[in-house]
Amino acid sequence: MRRFRTLLAGAVVAAAVAVAAPATAAPNCDVPVPPPICNPIEDPPPPEGSDKSPTGRVESYGFANGAFHVRGWARDVNGGPVTIWVNVDGPFVGGYPAGSWHAGQGANVGFDITVPAPSTVGTHQVMITLVNVPDGTQPEAPYSSILNYLTYTVEPTPPADLSLTPVVVNSQDAIVVGFTDLSTAEEGYSITYDWMARRMNDNGHWVLTPESRTVHVGPGAGTGRYSHTVTGLVSNTFYRFYVRTKENGRVSTPTTGGVSTLD
Repeated sequence: MRRFRTLLAGAVVAAAVAVAAPATAAPNCDVPVPPPICNPIEDPPPPEGSDKSPTGRVESYGFANGAFHVRGWARDVNGGPVTIWVNVDGPFVGGYPAGSWHAGQGANVGFDITVPAPSTVGTHQVMITLVNVPDGTQPEAPYSSILNYLTYTVEPTPPADLSLTPVVVNSQDAIVVGFTDLSTAEEGYSITYDWMARRMNDNGHWVLTPESRTVHVGPGAGTGRYSHTVTGLVSNTFYRFYVRTKENGRVSTPTTGGVSTLD
């Protein structure tokens, strides 16, 4: 009987332990995002390469007399010097090293470049590109990176040597407008003139009101002296003139002057 009780007590304890510590369920690897235990062990990713793209800054630029000038610095942590590529309005112009002393950077990373550039009227674009100096690791940084898109605009050349001569044409006051044509590609010229006209208002009082007219002339062949006569003017009246060159859809700054018609 004592042995039977002992066996019975052991069975009860074993059953209690089984209830208290249920078995762990197997992971479900068919769910959309399986738990880590379902994923196979993979090799660690390869280390990233140390090759870096060059960096730099454009500090000044400008266009004058058919040449574009750009100055700044560029460095590559992998070595150097960095090569500066210059493209003007698309075509490649040349490559130039950024290897001069730059006080702000304390290293030979400066560049000071002057290249020929178009003088035609309109807006032009200059692309500055930095060329990478690889350090031999993989993956390499991009072979080149654009530093800046720079633009400059060439405006039409205004007329020169404006002359205004009052005359009488067919018994009417007129002014002969003369100027020197400096452009060989102009689309013409605009001549604007204004004056103060004496008119009677609604109250029967004489008042001065501003008036303005514009005429378009040209273009003229080549360069040289050009003249146009403005007719139908009021005698003994002061007229101001503004003459502008029109070229490639743009207009120049005005060449100005003033004169009175004859008494």
